[in-house]
Amino acid sequence: MPQERVQIDPQQFAEQFLSTLNIDVQPRDQDLESAAKQALAAYLSAYFLAERFNSTENTFFVDKGNQGIKSSYQRILSELNDY
Repeated sequence: MPQERVQIDPQQFAEQFLSTLNIDVQPRDQDLESAAKQALAAYLSAYFLAERFNSTENTFFVDKGNQGIKSSYQRILSELNDY
């Protein structure tokens, strides 16, 4: 099993996340700026979460035995395969 890092495209992740939210904009009933702020906050939160994940994946999960990088998910799978 190749040991590859998991990388998330932050822009694609944020767009997908935003599309799942129910931010209903009714111009007559709701302040458009408030709805835009909610959408922007959701997009940026998802974007930077993916960025943090990628950064953690690149620097934290180091497999010292192979001198490579391995995610915790990959480490678990590797350990399960040893049984």
